[in-house]
Amino acid sequence: MGDTQSLKPKSDDRKTKKCQLVLDTAGRIFMEQGYDRASMDLIAAEAGVSKATIYAYFENKEAILSALIIQGCEDAGIHTLWDTSLPINDIEMALRHIARNFTKLFLSEQSLGIYKLIISNASNFPEIAEVFMNAGPRKHYRDLDAFFRQAIAEGHLKIDNIDMAAKQFLNLVQGDLHINWALSMKRPKQSEYDALIEGGVRVFLAAYGTQRPQLA
Repeated sequence: MGDTQSLKPKSDDRKTKKCQLVLDTAGRIFMEQGYDRASMDLIAAEAGVSKATIYAYFENKEAILSALIIQGCEDAGIHTLWDTSLPINDIEMALRHIARNFTKLFLSEQSLGIYKLIISNASNFPEIAEVFMNAGPRKHYRDLDAFFRQAIAEGHLKIDNIDMAAKQFLNLVQGDLHINWALSMKRPKQSEYDALIEGGVRVFLAAYGTQRPQLA
């Protein structure tokens, strides 16, 4: 098993047509046939390129999966949960905005496929799990950490343990919908996420808001 450096694409230009073709083809093969059964030979044949072309962009198969994870996060259109350059005029509205950005990451077939790939391969390829954690969950916690510190400074929240509060908030607004979808293939409705967001924000503010709302 190589180090995490070998998981990065060799070329910084991952958006070239051939590189994207390799990523799209590999992603389809990973989903249809499984990561373990996919080979560089098969990916090259299905993409209609040479193995040399693939190796010009990626060190190995793990690096292709790593690039797919990062691209999946980018393609969701969520670069950050909250822009800390903005003032927090309405803490409840701001928390709803963050929650909606977060749950958008779970409302696509692509994100579900990547999630299932990671779960099924993490024990054999811990480097891939590390890439996923850095591109996804840990980044979300960093975003929330920055937002909570801003909200505390502006007098909207009172939080002693920011790390715990971040985990609590994200769990409140996603519930078990994503896990249920991964296990049953039944896609959650947007209305289900909306209900979780509304309830989760109220519960969170009841615990940490400086002007605590009354729970119905």
